[in-house]
Amino acid sequence: MEQNAVRMVAYATGFDEIKVYLSKNYYDGISNKFYLKNLKSDEIELLSGDVNPNNEEAGFRIYTLNASFEIGSVYRVVDAYGLSCFLDFTRLSLVEEFDDLYYYDGDDLGCHYTKEECTFKVWSPLSTGIILKTIYHGEEVLYPMKRGEKGVYSITLKGDFEGMHYFYLVKFAGNYDIAMDPYAYATSSNGRTCIVVDKEKLKMKSYDLPPLVSKTDAIIYETSVRDFSMHKAGRMKNRGRFLAFSEEGTTTDIGHTTGLDYLSEIGITHVQLMPINDFATVDEANPHILYNWGYDPVQYNVTEGSYVSDPDDGYLRIREAQQMIESLHSRGIRVVLDVVFNHMHDVNQNALEKTVPHYFFRRNNDGTLSNGSWCGNDLNTKAKMCRKYILDMCKRWQTFYGCDGFRFDLMGIIDIETMKLIDKQAKAIDPSFIVYGEGWNMGTALDENERTTIQNNAKVPTIGFFNDVFRNICRGTNQMENKGYFSGDTYKTNEMINVICNTYMFNNIEQTINYVECHDNATTYDKLKISNYDEEKEDLRKRTRLMLAAVMLSQGVPFIHSGQEFYRSKRGQTNTYNAGDTINALDWSLRDRRNDAVEYFKMLVQLRKNNPCFRYNNYDIIRENVKLENLEHRIIKYTLKQIQGEYSEFIIYFNPSKETFEFDVLEDYQLFYHMDNEEIVDNKIKVTGISLVILVK
Repeated sequence: MEQNAVRMVAYATGFDEIKVYLSKNYYDGISNKFYLKNLKSDEIELLSGDVNPNNEEAGFRIYTLNASFEIGSVYRVVDAYGLSCFLDFTRLSLVEEFDDLYYYDGDDLGCHYTKEECTFKVWSPLSTGIILKTIYHGEEVLYPMKRGEKGVYSITLKGDFEGMHYFYLVKFAGNYDIAMDPYAYATSSNGRTCIVVDKEKLKMKSYDLPPLVSKTDAIIYETSVRDFSMHKAGRMKNRGRFLAFSEEGTTTDIGHTTGLDYLSEIGITHVQLMPINDFATVDEANPHILYNWGYDPVQYNVTEGSYVSDPDDGYLRIREAQQMIESLHSRGIRVVLDVVFNHMHDVNQNALEKTVPHYFFRRNNDGTLSNGSWCGNDLNTKAKMCRKYILDMCKRWQTFYGCDGFRFDLMGIIDIETMKLIDKQAKAIDPSFIVYGEGWNMGTALDENERTTIQNNAKVPTIGFFNDVFRNICRGTNQMENKGYFSGDTYKTNEMINVICNTYMFNNIEQTINYVECHDNATTYDKLKISNYDEEKEDLRKRTRLMLAAVMLSQGVPFIHSGQEFYRSKRGQTNTYNAGDTINALDWSLRDRRNDAVEYFKMLVQLRKNNPCFRYNNYDIIRENVKLENLEHRIIKYTLKQIQGEYSEFIIYFNPSKETFEFDVLEDYQLFYHMDNEEIVDNKIKVTGISLVILVK
């Protein structure tokens, strides 16, 4: 449409109010009468109100008029000269009463299949008509849908329509537009059509996983579906796909485990998968042309097709993701999904906006889209049906796909009440379910007191937060040259002491997700090559190991980025979300060359698992049994006591300086680990430069 040629538009801006915009290029935008015509009954009504335009905007005079209308019917507004336009209801979604009038609490939205019939329901209260278009056995058919309570359109087709493709044609002011089903379980490649599936054929195998008594019992390992298996050294057949996680017996060229067997071997408890829901910037029909991590969601309701062996097969799209999670469960490993309920890739092209315009995305006071995500939009999580949709999708990923936790991307954009309801719903289904996310305070159009930020952690005591203070003190800020305690800035010794126990930052210790590396920003090893450019390679590796020990042995929940344990590199790049497989693929050849580092990580994992003193879940217990000391303004002495476990006491020395110190060792202590293989001599131990020493009683 040529916007400069538009002479008249009309919006319902209240449930008894219409605003008419008349172009000043048309009779100077002046009309002394307006009529409302119902196109179904042909009834026409003279509208009352101030026919003197009260303001102007972008070359239009604006009239505010009183009107009586029925939402869902089709009307035209006519001026004194016979010029007319359709009445657009879509702005009613911005009216305060909209949520109460049109909230639908049913659990039957979407497509529901049996062999006898197939029912479709879509919530679209401001539309003036919806047609279901089906494509089955080469035949295309249009079915007008019936408008029902709360603006839910529905239709039931008699017969067996398994595998049928479909989408909706939604009409607002005059024209129909294609919209996918926001509740579909499967779509064809690149979201061209939705696909009817029989959910009874998609039941998952159940594995009895031991209960997660405390979140601090978790050891979280982050990876991307594509990155995990794409490198040829991993020797997985289904490279870049869900099914790679189901392959057993994969090894490197010299026989070290890769893939699923590697995850089992290292002993982690949870795998956190970067987004597996459908995202925009990878062509599912040609997945090797473009690369993306997936933080650009198109559909929250279906899996990403580039991870599937055939993205046009609705069943494979579901089943292969289920198989991945089943395989991890079979090894006793829980699965956390990285979910992006803060924004969508394109407001105008997604099913939510196309079925209920202006509703699902948060707005500033001036009506513009909020952009705290820096991606052009923020999801309007306080809107009742938006909140319901998020809850419904979270329940789907938990019950239909079997996930065991959620990691929320940009969680600070989501309101606290929504996050509490998500957590409550998940734990009612599975008490071992974990919820955590990024609590950064983003500039979204939501009151700061309502944001799920680190600053508001006391309002959500059962939800965890990535602890960027821990990260920054350990390794330095995300500025590559900036140093942290373990990269040699011993002025941060007391700050490091504080974050090892985190007794001041959170409502409870289970909320702190301790990490120094994740998919974002540079890897630890790459950062050290810049911040500690003047050091030998072996010193950089020792510093990396020190940071790994700090993550694994501090109080809270440890979080590891895949490959961090064997000095993963992204060739010095930082934000590699679209940098391709060459940069992002997990290089399994490092597994061979640095197997000693893997063994070191396995030692830390077992140390944590076998000794509750590293997993205390209560601040009072921590204060009673843990002591931290600053020695020589460089070294941290970390003393822990426990009643159960392999040992009764631990003394751990962290020394990131290059100096060597000697300390007395009590007779009932023995050496468990020394990074430089020193021994206890004459009841003394040398804590050498850049080293970790663990003594046990």
